[in-house]
Amino acid sequence: MTRQAIIVLLLLTCVFTSHAKVITHVQGDLEKDYKKISLLSKAGTTKKASEFIKSILRGLGDSDVTFESCPGPHEEIYDIDDDYSHTEPDLAKKNIDITLILEGVMIEDTHVDQLHVDVYWNGNLFHTEDHKLDEDIEEQEPYELKFSWFVPGFAPSGPYLVDLIVKAAGQELGCERVAFKL
Repeated sequence: MTRQAIIVLLLLTCVFTSHAKVITHVQGDLEKDYKKISLLSKAGTTKKASEFIKSILRGLGDSDVTFESCPGPHEEIYDIDDDYSHTEPDLAKKNIDITLILEGVMIEDTHVDQLHVDVYWNGNLFHTEDHKLDEDIEEQEPYELKFSWFVPGFAPSGPYLVDLIVKAAGQELGCERVAFKL
């Protein structure tokens, strides 16, 4: 090998082992990370590869949670407001307790006795559970329903849909769909 070839190899080895060029493929809602990468690129800043990868991976499990009416025909005795329904904390991720809070108004006097939960993962029914409730709600009275559960670290990654069906004496009062990704 010539002296020039050795110098070039040494330089390339030093460059590739100590710094990483920022190359991204943005999927889903990684806008935060994309902005971070863009700012680094514009500033001409480089980071060590391991630090860069760790900083990107930290936020990948976080997902916004959206609320919408369940598809198909559903009873609307409990008129659930998509805009005011929310979660605590705001983002869905693994290894936390998450509370889904439905905000709405009862259209007639009702005794709420059950919350039925269907969880879909990657478009397939993944889990079903029922929770007993015992609440009397008057007509036009605001009604806030809170449902909490722990999202385990071993939960499969991917898109989730959760249908929350509020019932009275076995009859549906209202249904809300919650969407997020883990």
